[in-house]
Amino acid sequence: MSAVGFKASRWTPERLRKYQGFQNFSDEEAEKAIDTIDRLAHILLTIHKENYKSNGQSDNSSGFWKGSKENQDG
Repeated sequence: MSAVGFKASRWTPERLRKYQGFQNFSDEEAEKAIDTIDRLAHILLTIHKENYKSNGQSDNSSGFWKGSKENQDG
């Protein structure tokens, strides 16, 4: 699964360990985390596609896409 114009490749444990909170994961833990992230991304993309088909637009009313408070300006 990949977005238009993007080539998707499966993450490796080494790549995952570059991110905060994953530095000390074993290979097995990292593989499980990668599988979980992949499944979650698939679920979110499916929901987004269904919302778009139903409404002809994305549903931004939830505020989900604003991100965490740490990432917001102001």
